Amino acid sequence: MGSKLSPLLADVFMSDFETEAQKHKLFPRVWKRYVDDVFAPIKERYLDQTLAMLNSQHSTINFTVEKEVDGKLPFLDLLISRNDDDMLKFGIYRKPTSTDRYITADSNHYGTQKKAAFHSMAHRLHNVPMDNIEFNEEKSRIFKAAEINGYDKGFVDKILQKHKRKKRRQNITTLQPATEEVKRISLPFYPKVTNPIKNTLRRQGLHVVHKSDNTLRDLLCNLKDKVPPEEQSGIYQVPCNDCPAVYIGQTRRKVKVRLKEHKNAVETNKPNESGVAAHTVASTHSIDWKNAKLIKAVRKASHLNAWESMLISNETQPLMNEDDPPITSSLFGLVKTTTIN
Repeated sequence: MGSKLSPLLADVFMSDFETEAQKHKLFPRVWKRYVDDVFAPIKERYLDQTLAMLNSQHSTINFTVEKEVDGKLPFLDLLISRNDDDMLKFGIYRKPTSTDRYITADSNHYGTQKKAAFHSMAHRLHNVPMDNIEFNEEKSRIFKAAEINGYDKGFVDKILQKHKRKKRRQNITTLQPATEEVKRISLPFYPKVTNPIKNTLRRQGLHVVHKSDNTLRDLLCNLKDKVPPEEQSGIYQVPCNDCPAVYIGQTRRKVKVRLKEHKNAVETNKPNESGVAAHTVASTHSIDWKNAKLIKAVRKASHLNAWESMLISNETQPLMNEDDPPITSSLFGLVKTTTIN
C-alpha cells in the first residue's frame, strides 16, 4: 500500500507462491486469481486438506474459503452459477448493501464524470457472456439505477447503444481505427469559466479534462503529518545581524543540515566552505541564525536552480558575496553563484 511498486511486488510474490504450491498434488486444477481473489473449484471432501496445504506455504499468507450456495458463487463482480448439466452461467453480482447510488443528475459535475458509472455498467453488460434472462435483468437494473439518480431513459439508451455498436464492430473485425496522440490538460470545473477556455484549447489540439478541487478529503482531513520547515529541502536564506545583507542558497538535503554546515564554517573561519562564512570574515559581522529559515520548499532537485534564481532576483536586500561572478540561467537571466548541495 502506498508505494507504486506495491502491486508489482505483490504480484511477483504471489506468482512465486503459486509456483511452489503447484508442486503439491492437492493444488486445484483450475486456479484463476485477480490480485487477492481466487476462483478455484475444489471437491468438498478435499477442501479442508487443500486449504491447510495453501496456508502452510507461507507464514503471512492465510486463505479463507467462500463456498457456493444453491449452486451460485460470487467472484469479483460476477455471479457464477451451475445449471443442471454442470455448465457455468454468468450474471452480474452486487453486494446486498448496494444502493445503486452514483453521481446524481443535479450534481455540479462535468458530464463525462456523471456518465462514467453508466459507461462501466454498459461495458460490462455487453462483454460478460450472459443468457437472455440475466442480460435483461441487468439491463433493467441499469435503467432503475438511472431513475434513482435522476436520469431519464434517453440518457441510458444513448450509452447502451454506443457500447452495443462498439461490441458489434469488435465482432466484425479486429482492425482498429488509427488514432492520433491526444494531449490533455486538467482544469477545475467551473462551467461559465472553463467552457470558453475549453473551446479555445480544443482549437489548439488540447483536450480538457476536469478535476475537483473541493472534495471532502481536502476539506475535512489531512492524512499526513506536516513536515517542519527545517526538515524540508529547498531555498533558504540567512540574514546578517549587522547589515541588511542576506545569503540565499539551495539544498537538496534538510535545511537544518545545511545551516549547521554554514554555522560550523563561520565558527571555524572557513570562508572557502560557505558564502556566509566569507561574509563574516570579510566584514567581521555576526549572523542572525535565529531568523535563518526555509523560504521555499522544493521537492524536485531539477527545480532548485530556477526557484533560487527567481528568489534572488526578487530580493530587495543586498546579497552576501556581491563580488561573486554571475552564472547564466536559462529561465531567469543572470543570478549569483551559490553553493549547490
